[in-house]
Amino acid sequence: MTETSRQVVLITGASSGIGRALAVGWARRGAITVLTGRHVEALDAVVGEVRGVGGEVLCEAGDMTCEADRVRIVARALAPTGRLDVLVNNAGRGYYGSARTIVPADLEGLFALNTVAPLRLTQLALEGLGHAAVASGHATVVMISSVTGVVAAPRLGAYAASKFALEALSAALRAEIAASGIRVLVVRPGPVDTPFRARATTTDGQPGVRPPGARVQSADEVAELVIRAVVRGDAVLETSAFVKAASFASRLMPSALRWVTRRMAGRSK
Repeated sequence: MTETSRQVVLITGASSGIGRALAVGWARRGAITVLTGRHVEALDAVVGEVRGVGGEVLCEAGDMTCEADRVRIVARALAPTGRLDVLVNNAGRGYYGSARTIVPADLEGLFALNTVAPLRLTQLALEGLGHAAVASGHATVVMISSVTGVVAAPRLGAYAASKFALEALSAALRAEIAASGIRVLVVRPGPVDTPFRARATTTDGQPGVRPPGARVQSADEVAELVIRAVVRGDAVLETSAFVKAASFASRLMPSALRWVTRRMAGRSK
């Protein structure tokens, strides 16, 4: 038995990328995974992978921006045991485009998925998380943020705004629920080899500029780091040296960071 055996883990955005890798990773450790996403066929394929490694899995497709779906998905996660050990708010969408061309309605939709949905799902899951914390001493909410949650790069202003807001909500929530034994882990990946960029909204049809010096990580690598961080009880996980350097620069070398982002803006024209 491992630290994650028989835990109930709810993962949103589980049909591909980091969500898929987390589902398989937790299943290998004996957890009961509850998977959700909008793409039913892709989600079914992940369910097959989880079962292929011997995992116990429940699947409930849904749209994280729909309140009825959120309520239904949390109820499904609580059905096996009445508790929820880990909630992973992974579902999200990218947005590439100059701040001058952001469509307000698009920004509202981006916030609905990237910021409001994880907050609301967490609110709905708090009772089940509390039951797990009482039973085992702790439970964890995982918020998948981004390096753009601390650094706003050119053509990523809208996406960064949604992640900056998620970081602020996560920090407040962490302090407010700490006494209950529920932890909040904020994860800041950099570039990851997933369909994220291809599926992002763009205002000009062009993907974002990759930051200079950033190594592209695999989804499996990031998932392994996330699971280890949950086991350790970490508050923040920055998944690569690049993310750590960018985060450090945002706090202690803002003028140097502004110079770098101006150079990036010039290359993105």
